[in-house]
Amino acid sequence: MHADRGSTVVVRHDFDTETARWARISHHTPHPSPFLQPWWLRHVSRGTPTHLVVLAGDEPVGGIALTGRRVLGVELLRPAGHGVPCPDHVDLVAVPGHEEAVAEAFARWFARPGARVLDLAGAPERSLAAHALGVAATTMDVAPYEPLDGGFLASRSASFRRNVRRTETRLARAGVRQWTAAPATVEDALDAFEALHRDRPDRAPLLAQMPRLRPALVEAVACGEARVDVLEVGGRSAAVSVAFVVAGRVALYQLARSTDREHDGAGTALLVRVVEQAAAEGCHEVDLLRGEEAYKAGFASRQRVLTRVRAARGVRGRLLLAAWDGVRRLNALRRA
Repeated sequence: MHADRGSTVVVRHDFDTETARWARISHHTPHPSPFLQPWWLRHVSRGTPTHLVVLAGDEPVGGIALTGRRVLGVELLRPAGHGVPCPDHVDLVAVPGHEEAVAEAFARWFARPGARVLDLAGAPERSLAAHALGVAATTMDVAPYEPLDGGFLASRSASFRRNVRRTETRLARAGVRQWTAAPATVEDALDAFEALHRDRPDRAPLLAQMPRLRPALVEAVACGEARVDVLEVGGRSAAVSVAFVVAGRVALYQLARSTDREHDGAGTALLVRVVEQAAAEGCHEVDLLRGEEAYKAGFASRQRVLTRVRAARGVRGRLLLAAWDGVRRLNALRRA
């Protein structure tokens, strides 16, 4: 625990002791992220959990959730689930009105003796961590989104609406059924999700993460912050959607779909159903999360910029970051 200038930074390597405090912070930020929720942090982290909670007196007003490991004597700090799980809007967070105090507390913590590197991939455009450490955030990706202020499908392009309706009609002839997993059935839904992905070699990296993702999703469904939907056609699973529902936003996270020709379009049809149901239940936005995959253009007309925030402390930390940059540039040249 480090105290200075009226604020206190509590550092925990056992997240469960700070769950209640962290939940209060993460739900009161301008853009609450599913990847900062306790169920994600508890199960998806690799390495040593390093959770900072900044207190003003006894009141939690901000913090950051990281995982750490040692690389050549340097502490490397990254967000929980970095890599294939692709978290976004991961950042130093603060309750509105406490941003500067939280930034100063984090900067003091990061500058303590020792060598360390911070690597936040998927930070928001105006990253509080970048501001705190006085570094520039570099653009790395976008996250498409769309406000849900009316009928979702009615607001889409004519060609998108036409394709969805044709697909729904065709699938209905074969017998279509959608069901949303309850806590008692979420394991069955996730079994169907994994089974569909096994038919696609390109999804092997995601399947390798399922031992960590599955318990996170089970807990998130139980607390009402995730939904897993299955679309069955002719009694067989044709598509499975995994979405998060946090602070009035439905975030479309993963979609598994059948490669059988008779199931063409089932994935899109399921996602439209999920979005329209979430809107009917009070969600005000659909977030397509990180990436510019072509299908997202049909669902969203707006984008948020996502950035990468990197900073180093100490000689060894700066050397590691410089070497990392060199490797990245070399790999880019090889791909060119």
